[in-house]
Amino acid sequence: MVFANPSYLWALLGLLAPLAIHLWSKKEAKTIKIGSIQLLDESNSRQSSSIQLNEWLLLLLRMLIIALVVLLMAGPQWRTKGDKNQVTYLVEASIANEASISAVLDSLQDGSPVFLLKEAFPEWQADVDYKNETEPPNYWQLAQKMDSLSSDSIVVFTKALVKGIKSMRPTTQKKIHWVVMEPEETKDQPLMAVNHRSGVELIAASSSASVTKIKKEVLDEGFEIKGDSLRLLSEERPTIPLGTLDTIQVHLHVDEGFEHEEKYIEASFRALSAFLKQEIVVQKEVEPTSDQADLNIWLGNEPKYGLEGKWLVYQENPFAKQLIASGPRKNVFYLTSRLNPKNTIDQHLPEQLLAILGLDNDLKAVVANVDARQLDEAELKPNYVEPKRKRDRATLMDISLWIFYILAGLMIVERVVSNLKKQ
Repeated sequence: MVFANPSYLWALLGLLAPLAIHLWSKKEAKTIKIGSIQLLDESNSRQSSSIQLNEWLLLLLRMLIIALVVLLMAGPQWRTKGDKNQVTYLVEASIANEASISAVLDSLQDGSPVFLLKEAFPEWQADVDYKNETEPPNYWQLAQKMDSLSSDSIVVFTKALVKGIKSMRPTTQKKIHWVVMEPEETKDQPLMAVNHRSGVELIAASSSASVTKIKKEVLDEGFEIKGDSLRLLSEERPTIPLGTLDTIQVHLHVDEGFEHEEKYIEASFRALSAFLKQEIVVQKEVEPTSDQADLNIWLGNEPKYGLEGKWLVYQENPFAKQLIASGPRKNVFYLTSRLNPKNTIDQHLPEQLLAILGLDNDLKAVVANVDARQLDEAELKPNYVEPKRKRDRATLMDISLWIFYILAGLMIVERVVSNLKKQ
């Protein structure tokens, strides 16, 4: 047995805790002299022996439970002998029903295993409908788990979507060949609409293997509004959510000596207001009230801490790469330098202010659904490490699930024995 995270095994020292508690409770009792014990019944020696046996059994069960919890954290794996000549095929579930993929998989020689590219690698079945599997898998996380497959050579049929990369590039001892399937380019798809002062703006998106485009246009006709939804009066008649651009409230606190920063920030917000076609009100206050503003800005030598809401606080940092850097907690940002005409323009202060406002979070969520950008095979490949020893060539099978079942069973037995002891 080997472990993916062997450093967790140090936690096995925790086995000493229940043992120490048990031995401490077994120290010699204090003798108290009393009068006549003629009326006291003699204790049942069999019952006493049973209680002692239950105590030792409880101690053993609790130590085993602690040991199994530690093993689960360490990521137990079992070495199995792999087949160097066999090729394993993996197919992304969202393309498993496509005619081109089905034809390839049906033509494979008997004995070649075919699995789905998803958690636990379930077996692919030709007569199952996988069309509802639209969420892209985490490619690199699954690539790391491919060491549990029995063969050394693996072929993966995938869309290789950019949004499926959610972890660091893994290292594997398997030879993985990625076959990237070209998706069809999506046409302009209406995503949402926004009520502007100038009219209703329709936001649509189209995507291909290399680029995702967002298109905005103001509608004069061809739609109808029902509550918070908009329906296009076209042949398909799609209904999309309708939002309203509210006024952005910015509360600004300026100490003496920060007048230049005040002017540059106000000018940046005026530029953003014209670009977004949305009103931005900058209100100067002695004490900003975080619960009433979309953004609070504190320009002073003494930073402001401990308030709720979204904050931009001046805190100089000569090593920062940007004018605005993330703070130690969510919704706290730092202005890392005093402002001047050069850094305001060169480092794009208005764009950085727009980023921390987060006005397009809802749009990003709906655009992600139509994003079809792909990685090429070279970008998708994990780091291959040639095994140095014959023992390292063995396939590692994850046995965490089995240990979890044993752990659950032991916890049930421990509760039963504990209740019997009380009785």
